[in-house]
Amino acid sequence: MPDGEEAFYGKNASELMENVAIYDDGSVKGTLKYVTGYTQFNESDPEEQEGHFFPFVLGKTGTNMTFKKNGSPGKTDIPWEANNVFRVEKGDTFQVLVDGEEVVTFNFQEATFEEVEGA
Repeated sequence: MPDGEEAFYGKNASELMENVAIYDDGSVKGTLKYVTGYTQFNESDPEEQEGHFFPFVLGKTGTNMTFKKNGSPGKTDIPWEANNVFRVEKGDTFQVLVDGEEVVTFNFQEATFEEVEGA
C-alpha cells in the first residue's frame, strides 16, 4: 500500500483513499474517495478526471505492463512503472500483468465508494 503522502499523478494517496487494505485474493477494502478535477490522471478527457481512483505501488518489476479491466484489455504492453492509478467503480476487477505474467487481480466488491456530494 502506498504511503498517504505518496504522489500519484499530482494527488497524494490520502486524497484518493482512506483506510484501504489489499488482501491476498486481491480484494480491496476501505474507502475510495470521490475526486474531481484530477487533471493529471487524464488531461485530455474531462470525464476521466472525476470519480473514484485507486492508487497502488507495483512491487514486481519488469519491462512492460498490461491492465485488463473486467477481463478486457485496456492498456497493453505499456512501459513498466511502479506507481499506478486506476479509475474504478463498484464491481470492477483489474488484472495487472508484468511482462505477460499475472501479478494480481484487484476486485472492489468490498470497497466503500464515497458518495458524490450533492447527489
